[in-house]
Amino acid sequence: MLTVETDTSIIALSTRGAVVTSWRLKNYRDKKGRPLELVQGRKTGLGYPLSLVLADAQQEKTLNSALFLVNTARAELTAPTELVFEWSDGTLSARKRIRFEQDFLAEIETTVLEGGQLVEHRLAWRGGFGVSGEEASGAGGPQAQVFLRTPAKRQAQPAGQAGQVTGWLWKSPSPFPFTGQASYAGIEDRYFAAVFLPRQAQLSATAWTARWVPGGEEKEQEIGNVAVGVPDGNGLRLFVGPKEVEVLEAIQPAGFAEGKQPELAEELVDFGWFWWVAKPLFLGMKWMHSHWIANYGWVIVLLTIIITTVLFPLRWKSMDSAWKMQKVAPQVKAIQARYKQYKFNDPRKQQMQQEIMALYKQHGVNPVGGCLPMLLQMPFFFGFYKVLSVAIEIRQAPWVLWIRDLSEKDPYYILPIVMAGTMYLSTRMTPMTTADPTQQRLMRLMPLMFGFLFLQVSAGLVLYWLTSNAVGIGQQWWLNKHQRERDAAEKQAAREHKKKKRRKE
Repeated sequence: MLTVETDTSIIALSTRGAVVTSWRLKNYRDKKGRPLELVQGRKTGLGYPLSLVLADAQQEKTLNSALFLVNTARAELTAPTELVFEWSDGTLSARKRIRFEQDFLAEIETTVLEGGQLVEHRLAWRGGFGVSGEEASGAGGPQAQVFLRTPAKRQAQPAGQAGQVTGWLWKSPSPFPFTGQASYAGIEDRYFAAVFLPRQAQLSATAWTARWVPGGEEKEQEIGNVAVGVPDGNGLRLFVGPKEVEVLEAIQPAGFAEGKQPELAEELVDFGWFWWVAKPLFLGMKWMHSHWIANYGWVIVLLTIIITTVLFPLRWKSMDSAWKMQKVAPQVKAIQARYKQYKFNDPRKQQMQQEIMALYKQHGVNPVGGCLPMLLQMPFFFGFYKVLSVAIEIRQAPWVLWIRDLSEKDPYYILPIVMAGTMYLSTRMTPMTTADPTQQRLMRLMPLMFGFLFLQVSAGLVLYWLTSNAVGIGQQWWLNKHQRERDAAEKQAAREHKKKKRRKE
């Protein structure tokens, strides 16, 4: 057994198969405070990273169980260092050269010969990847996926469906197996990745699922595996580390002759459809954490206050529309009552809609005026959700007291309960835009529904929603006070108008 230590990692290798049996990250910890382990093979017994995949199953088994000779007698090494593993039985032979630098990258070259002739093979990451069940859904579980970057796009697939047709709503073909132009391939979980990077954008890649039943459990887990091969004797780089933007920006994968060149930082840290909101939020959070507040919980609170304040004009416009709708609601209800005996497809129902729209126009009411401003706020919610889902900076980031990890759910469900309470208070303070009792009851039930949905959501996202509600309650109180004063002024003006009219008469 050999151990190589770099500035970032501690890697254990075995001469049995010349494989990696452990790859721990020094600056990232598991829930027990130990350096984070990304290799799950020892638990699953389904193989290890840097094992070989060959077309001949017997040759594959022979090489992965062979005892290799290595070019060092030392058991502990410090990067930069190079290890050369060699084995031969006189007919079949294999060689692996692995060079470790002081970062998250390793350079690997492999050669397999039979009778002096090159044997096509692939280098694999076997046995699952990433954080174990205490933080994720098990090694190679639902949070893990295999991926491949073609000239068209980056394609990913859940590790438990590796090599299969995916999708429940519609079927989409698996990106594996693949041979052709590709910039990189690998396996990842929520925050970490193992990425094979060829010197040129040309490789073949396969992915498959193995099944494993953890000791003492009955439920079977699906383990993802991925293997790549390149035309130049399997010379490639291997990145094993965090999906941290600054780290990934320093790695340049092989580019394509045409089309957009791949960027690991953009493609492995995926901010989703609302990237144009999520990425500025992420950069803003990092800047505030570096310059103002060294606590991501309070950063979320402060940033939410800023966002809610900036969006206050939209809230004002939404409430103004709601108050107008509330004033005409009795008249709308009266119109609807006159037509309630008619069926939905009766032409007279169209006349009812025309009367309602005429009423709205008379009083300057925009039916969608209350919804549109609220819809414009939704990208910020989804942006925050994505940031808190993919930003490794939030992993194990504490806030106060019982909230020790903003990326995980509140262990005591205090934040979701308080959030539901603030949401209920906010709905009680907000004018109803409908006179329908059924719709009003549904609106009153919304806080309970949201509270239930948010029980399993990350504490950081609940904190954002709770802070937004708290600031919104303050804003709503001011708006209600302003509206009462405006209503009082309108009533006073109406009384003065009546008095003037009587004097003239």
